[in-house]
Amino acid sequence: MNKISKLISIVLLLIITSTSFAEETTSSWTQNEIKINSLDLSTTKIEVETENNLTVTREYIIIYLGEFFIKIPESYKYINLKFKLIEPNSAIEKTLKKLVYLDKIENVEKNLYLNKTMTAYSFYALAKDVLGLDMKLDKIELSKRNVRLSDLEAVKNTYNYYKKDQNVKIETPKSTTVLWDKEEIFNDVYNTILWAHYNHENINKDDLIYGAIEWLANATEDKHTVYFPPIESKSFEDSLSWEYEWIGSYVEMTSPGELKITSPIPGGPAEKAWLKWWDIVTKVGEKEITKENSLTEVISWIKGPAGSTVILTVNRNWTELKIEVKREKITIKNLEYSKINSNTYNIQIKTFGAGVANEFKTVLEEIKWKWNTKKIIIDLRNNWGWYLNEVTEMLGYVVPEWEKTAVVKYNWWNNNFYSKWLNIVDLNKYEVIILQNSGTASASEIMIWTLKDYFPKIVSIGENTYWKWSVQTMKQYDDGSSFKYTSAKWFTWKTETWIDWVWFKADIELEYDLEAYKLDWVDNQLQRAISQ
Repeated sequence: MNKISKLISIVLLLIITSTSFAEETTSSWTQNEIKINSLDLSTTKIEVETENNLTVTREYIIIYLGEFFIKIPESYKYINLKFKLIEPNSAIEKTLKKLVYLDKIENVEKNLYLNKTMTAYSFYALAKDVLGLDMKLDKIELSKRNVRLSDLEAVKNTYNYYKKDQNVKIETPKSTTVLWDKEEIFNDVYNTILWAHYNHENINKDDLIYGAIEWLANATEDKHTVYFPPIESKSFEDSLSWEYEWIGSYVEMTSPGELKITSPIPGGPAEKAWLKWWDIVTKVGEKEITKENSLTEVISWIKGPAGSTVILTVNRNWTELKIEVKREKITIKNLEYSKINSNTYNIQIKTFGAGVANEFKTVLEEIKWKWNTKKIIIDLRNNWGWYLNEVTEMLGYVVPEWEKTAVVKYNWWNNNFYSKWLNIVDLNKYEVIILQNSGTASASEIMIWTLKDYFPKIVSIGENTYWKWSVQTMKQYDDGSSFKYTSAKWFTWKTETWIDWVWFKADIELEYDLEAYKLDWVDNQLQRAISQ
């Protein structure tokens, strides 16, 4: 799997698992007359006024759902699908490109087994996510049978009911094509530069196109929306992969020419060299960072073989410092934990990368059977976030069943994440303390907010968090370039308040004592949590 696919902000999963499969049917679609007594499928049966109740394949189901979305930009055709065994130029390929373009399903390297069917529950859950319907589902009953033609018609009637009778807006995207007159101007300027500019023979066509696309991304004035031409895309992929040679820190360029250290990776070279979050890097070696330098270009200056050193000139609180950092081969671990004393566990969640939910589950199960454990410390310092589905799954281990863990709002629909509570650990029975700082961002902030909402006794110690409340999606193109854009915002689960640009203030404000750590390796914030 391409490493860059790990960056995709995952918020909708295509449900393809089925408890039983049926052979593909070749029967054509028939106009079935269906009557639904209620939209609540958990308490009522669907009455089918027809004898034709055949099961349908996944291919049929996906194409059917795609027909609900008609007016979308033609650019969806250029999506590079990752799904396996999809026939080029087929109806299913066209539909999958539509749904991926609209962020209705995730573009993953997976076999969809299109000739198989799925359970009725899986179908209704998929339709609920894709169409944004509010349906209550009886998982036990609906999982006992496969989806039928009548189920497809039931979803259609439900969709129409919501649009007409309840005035629920289920919109399709409006065309984003540039107005024709402006498009003509754009094309004329482009062609004039290529053929009439005095220096046209030395102008690279690709540079013009990539530059124009980058300006489109920059015009959103969203620092998380970035277009990467092929070379920069590869550099971005390498710099954020799980194993690479680097200084071990997340960085960002919030404004041209200003590179910020946002979150040194715990235990990495940047942290060892005492680089701090919010240090502004002004020079790499003798190279000065200017407004003309891109983020990926500056990253390429900092990267280098493990064992070599790089000198960074940084601005810290208006004081210029030169800091030498020894590059290392960085392998990012999602989670580490230890038993500090007989009754205290310290869980350091470094990133919400793929698989961290299972690691967290293992720790909770161990804690559950250690009867003398009284205190749990959850260290989220310098955790820059990552996958939304990982943090919501982790919260589902402790949040009461079917309560919300996160609310994500897209342009045309909302997606609520719910706890599938496994009753692993009841946090009300423990003293829980969260450690946070300005490198605590995104998924980490979701965890803090949700835990404190459900468990008011939880205490946070440290500094203000980062305030990142958006969800990003990554698109890849055949030429090797990629586009990372903000596709959604997440809101507090309880009040559905969007608090972008507002950080979490710690209950106990305590600045990290860097000098104490340098002299005696004393982590004053962790020590306060232990003694709290």
